[in-house]
Amino acid sequence: MSESSPEHSALRVLSGEDRSLRASLLRGALRMAEPVYAGAMSARNSLYTSGILRSRKLPGPTVSVGNLTTGGTGKTPVVRWLAEQFISKNLRPAILMRGYRAEATGGSGDEAQMLVQLLGDRAAVIANPNRVAGARTAMQDAKKPDVFLLDDAFQHRRVRREFDLVLVNAAEPFGFGHVLPRGLLRESMHGLARANAIVVTRANTVTGDALQQVTTALRYWNNYIPIYIADHVHAALLMREGEKLPVDALRDKKFFAFSGVASPTSLKKQFEAYGPTFAGFRAFPDHHAYTSVDLDQLVGEASAAGAEMIVTTQKDWVKVQSLPIPSNAPPIVRTELQIRFRHAHGEELMARIMQRINPMRVSSPPSSSSPAAAAAAMADAAKASGISTRR
Repeated sequence: MSESSPEHSALRVLSGEDRSLRASLLRGALRMAEPVYAGAMSARNSLYTSGILRSRKLPGPTVSVGNLTTGGTGKTPVVRWLAEQFISKNLRPAILMRGYRAEATGGSGDEAQMLVQLLGDRAAVIANPNRVAGARTAMQDAKKPDVFLLDDAFQHRRVRREFDLVLVNAAEPFGFGHVLPRGLLRESMHGLARANAIVVTRANTVTGDALQQVTTALRYWNNYIPIYIADHVHAALLMREGEKLPVDALRDKKFFAFSGVASPTSLKKQFEAYGPTFAGFRAFPDHHAYTSVDLDQLVGEASAAGAEMIVTTQKDWVKVQSLPIPSNAPPIVRTELQIRFRHAHGEELMARIMQRINPMRVSSPPSSSSPAAAAAAMADAAKASGISTRR
């Protein structure tokens, strides 16, 4: 997403940064269309809340991870973190994804392929816009899932869930204060009333005062909801052959970065924090399908900037790895992005989730775990939350 790209220009209009007459007129036109979309979403939510539209029950406890805005909150690292938490409790997760731009990665979507590489056979990863059908596919596996993780599903109310986790990007929290198409909110802020918890992500990209302003605003819309704070951090650098390098290598060698993510500004800020070794950044549209021409251009830009390495994300790497690398290219590495909660927020969040899903697991025997595993998982939750399991 270059400075002159349609995506960048659209964001400048929506944010109000573009003060031209044309942009003002366009904002006015979009503002007129906003009530139509917002009203349709409100009516749809009311139909589900009243029970006129029915949510389908999946064959196991279900946790949803989603946004109020159109992307950019860092869902995939959070989904990975949750999956690994369940795995550590001897519970097999099935991650149900929509499968964005699946044609660019051979039919499964970039986030799905990335999660498969990271989690291996410890979890099922199903990319299907129909989450109910995806759950049926997961249940046909010899290793049946114990818990379902819905990726990007806060507005996907066709599926019932025991826990709704909403992510808010600290750097770009409220979609410019407007619902689509005038802003980037998928629904009004009133939707937070449905959430069971909020994680404010990318907290390390804003100041302490800005973070406090975000949490205060969230409290206005839901005063009692638990709010957890997390940073998205670069944990390591991964070479093409899989070798790991310490992330501090970015402070020693001049590097050029590129990515096609929903929130390139937050990512660029993270790279800029490495100081004078940061040589430049090229942003592509979210879920961009890379070509050999793109790679040739990137190598040219990196070389012109004097870069000794090119850096991208794991999500982008799954679409770049099969392309021929130009012979004059510096090493291309990818960052290992992880979610790190502040204080004891990760433990507190997981204990709250286990409290919600364990009653269901006790009433419905787990599909693949033993009763001992179920008891151990419940004991873990009780220990973390200080609640006795004795009756």
